[in-house]
Amino acid sequence: MKRLLLWVLLCLTASAQGIPGMQSGLRPEMPGPEGRWALLVGVSRYRELPERQWLSSCATDAADLALFLQSGRGGSFPADHVKLLTDQQATTQNVRLSMDGLIKGVRPGDVVWVFFACHGKVERYGAGDVAYLLMHDSNPEFLNATALPMDEVRRYVDVNLRQAYQIVFVTDACHAGALGAAPDPNQRLSSMADQLMNVGDRNGVLNIMACRRDESAVEDPFLGGHGVLTYALLRSLNGMGDSQDGVVRAQDVLEYVGRTVPRLTDQQQHPRHSTNYLDEFPMAYLKQAGPLLRLPDPRGSVLDAVRVSSPASLRVVGGAENSEFYLVRGAEQRTVGRVLSAANTLVLEGLQPGAYDLVQELQGKQTHWSIQLTPGSHSFNVRAGGLE
Repeated sequence: MKRLLLWVLLCLTASAQGIPGMQSGLRPEMPGPEGRWALLVGVSRYRELPERQWLSSCATDAADLALFLQSGRGGSFPADHVKLLTDQQATTQNVRLSMDGLIKGVRPGDVVWVFFACHGKVERYGAGDVAYLLMHDSNPEFLNATALPMDEVRRYVDVNLRQAYQIVFVTDACHAGALGAAPDPNQRLSSMADQLMNVGDRNGVLNIMACRRDESAVEDPFLGGHGVLTYALLRSLNGMGDSQDGVVRAQDVLEYVGRTVPRLTDQQQHPRHSTNYLDEFPMAYLKQAGPLLRLPDPRGSVLDAVRVSSPASLRVVGGAENSEFYLVRGAEQRTVGRVLSAANTLVLEGLQPGAYDLVQELQGKQTHWSIQLTPGSHSFNVRAGGLE
C-alpha cells in the first residue's frame, strides 16, 4: 500500500512539474479539431521603416504554417480557429484584438499555437529595458505606444491562456534586438532572447526561439522563401526528422530544429527552447495529407539523410534553476534546453557516440564538463559533475 501511494505521489508531482518524458496517465486526451486554435503573425513590410529594413520571409512563414495547421497532417484546425495576420493586417491593434478573441474562445484542455515572425527590438524605457515585437504599424521612435511589449505577450501566454492544455509559442525574430543598428558600447541592454525566455514559465508551454542573445534570425532565399527556423520547423513537421508510428512529437521537432538550424547557418544561429513542455505531445500526423509547401533540400547538404546507426542519448538532471545547457562537439553546438525548476530533466537523443563538452550557462557564467558518450542511454548529474 505504501509503495502504491508513493507511486501515485510521484506521478502527481511529475504531472504538476511538466517533466519531459514522464508518463503519468493523468493527462487529458488530445482535443479534437474544435479544441485547436492558432494566432499566426508574420510581418515582412513595415509602414514606419525604410524598405532596406524590411524582411523577406516572415509573411510567408506565417501563411505556410497556417496552411499546415489546417491540413490533416497538422491537426485539422478549423479555419475559423486560425487567425492569420500578415503585413498590413498585422497591426498592433489587430494582434491585440485577435489575442483577445483567442483568449475568449479557448476552453480547458484545448491546444493553442502562437507564432510571431517579425522584427524584435530592445530599448531603454524609464529605469528598465523593454523588449518589443514590431508590428506593421510600429513606430521605432514610439515603441511603447505602437509595438507589442514582451511583458504583454507573456501575460497572454502564462496567465490569460492558462486554461489551455498545451501551448506552442514560436518566435522567429532577431534576438539581438537592434534593428540592424550598431549597439551602443556605453549602454548594455538585455536581449530579446533574455526576455523571450521568460515566456512559458508554467506547465504545458513549448517555447521555441530562433536564436541566442546577440545572434540574428537568418533568412535564406534558397530555402523556399522561409526564415531558417521556420524552414526547419516545417520540415520536421512534415517528417524530415524522426517520428514514431507516423506521429511527430515535440521532442522530435526540437531535435531536428536544434541540429539543422546551426548547420544551415554555419553555426551562426542556435535555436533555444524551454523545458516545461510534454515531449510526447503530438505535433503532426504523417499518415494524413499535408499541404504542398516549398521546402527544398538545402544546397550542397544532405542534412536529412544522416542517420546514426547506434545512437546515444543524454539526460541532464540536477541543473540549477534558469541554467541553460549546450552540447558541443568540434564546431557544432546543440541546445539541450533550459531548466525551469530543479525537478526538470533535459533530454537529447539521436547523438553520434563520441567525446563532447557539456556546457552550462548561468547568469553569464559558463561551466564545462568533458564527457564520453557510447551507444545507449546516459544520464549526467550536474550536482555530482559526471555521468551516472
